[in-house]
Amino acid sequence: MFEIILELEVGDFSNFLHNILDGLCYFWYIFFQYGNYILFAVFIIMGIILYKSAKEKEYDEKVHGKEELVKKRGRAGSAVCIFLAFGFVSGHLTSFLLDVFRSFPEPELLLRFVGDKLVSINSLEELHLLNLYERAIYLANSFLSFVSFLLISISIYLILFNKFIIRSKLKYITFLCFGFFIWLSSGFEASFRLLV
Repeated sequence: MFEIILELEVGDFSNFLHNILDGLCYFWYIFFQYGNYILFAVFIIMGIILYKSAKEKEYDEKVHGKEELVKKRGRAGSAVCIFLAFGFVSGHLTSFLLDVFRSFPEPELLLRFVGDKLVSINSLEELHLLNLYERAIYLANSFLSFVSFLLISISIYLILFNKFIIRSKLKYITFLCFGFFIWLSSGFEASFRLLV
């Protein structure tokens, strides 16, 4: 009697786990289908925040000697962020960054630990070659890779513009440390292979 109950519970748990992984894989698949648009939105928001902050500094009486530098730096930074945003939405910048990331070796510790089969996946269309568990591991790793790219991009943005223009309470060192730690485990290439 106890064995039958145990078998039912194990079967129910495996079905539950299968459904959870299937749902997560579907979410990540849709996420990476629109990943370039997400990057577009993030960089547009950074550009707009920088432009508005520079505009406010332009009329701020506390900035006397550095007024012209702040205006130029804020406008140039917002223009660069918006240019990068349109590069991501067109797909050209994504392809360029993938080529750059392929030129340099990346740790990708999670994928290398799991096996070479996952490293060979180069697009969303090739995900059907993996079983559900491999697909979940690959997509989770790619999602972490995407997050590390965003965290490091935001930390660079804060390093360049937070001190003189934005003045937000966000600390770049937190973003940089988390982004670098995730990059060590996942790399950048894993997410950009799915975005191209």
